[in-house]
Amino acid sequence: MTMSSAVLHATTSAGVLFVTLNDPAHRNALNDTMLAALESELTRAQQDETIRAFVLRGAGGVFCAGGDFAVFKTLIATAVPNGAPDPIARNNRSFGTLLTRLQDLPVPTIAVVAGPAAGGGTGLAATCDVVIAHASATFATPEVTLGFPPAQIAPFMAARLGRQRAARLLCEGRRINAHEALAIGLVDAVADDIDAALLAELQRFDRTEPAAVRATKSILAHTGPLAAQLDFASECFAGGLRTSAQEGLAAFAAKRAPAWQQSLAALPEMPK
Repeated sequence: MTMSSAVLHATTSAGVLFVTLNDPAHRNALNDTMLAALESELTRAQQDETIRAFVLRGAGGVFCAGGDFAVFKTLIATAVPNGAPDPIARNNRSFGTLLTRLQDLPVPTIAVVAGPAAGGGTGLAATCDVVIAHASATFATPEVTLGFPPAQIAPFMAARLGRQRAARLLCEGRRINAHEALAIGLVDAVADDIDAALLAELQRFDRTEPAAVRATKSILAHTGPLAAQLDFASECFAGGLRTSAQEGLAAFAAKRAPAWQQSLAALPEMPK
């Protein structure tokens, strides 16, 4: 299935949902249309149990330039009645909701960064489970140099990098290259051929059972007291043993591939 909007292209292959930010004329900036389209694909990945992984890319040699400043200018010009919620805060907080959905998606998420990622674009990448960067990729968090904080991405950057490393990067407003990003843990792999690196990463999921992977992601996303987390995990474990593990254990005993095993032979073409 392939779905395209004016600013986003999405296609599935061998159970992998490939989502490409596709507005290179505006450096794939995150405007309302882009965010709504991305929300739709997150919903598809969450609800469609045939999807095994979610891949996020950017077209035109740019991953994502962050928020669209045209949106911010409109909001700044909007009068706020006394005591009313600030529309800027509401708009900003909605991006945090999207990042939370991406973080909690019940399938593995992979960001493939070629070219610049800035602001919210860096946040999108940092929120994914795996980040593969082209050797020429750059990551920037320039918000404080423009006079405002990197509000919604900060908690996700801290979760990936640790508080101290995140504080240094975010408070300095620096731009770093792919190898610097690898050294601090923002990136998991740097490659000259990112398509080959992505295909190799996806092929690691060939033998995994989709429902078991979704259960694992759900356990990792479960919050609250440790006892409650372990109770939830035990229910997921019991559910797996009573369903998909029957085939998995039978295949293991017979030394054969399980019925769910499938392989992604090649990546779909990127939008041009």
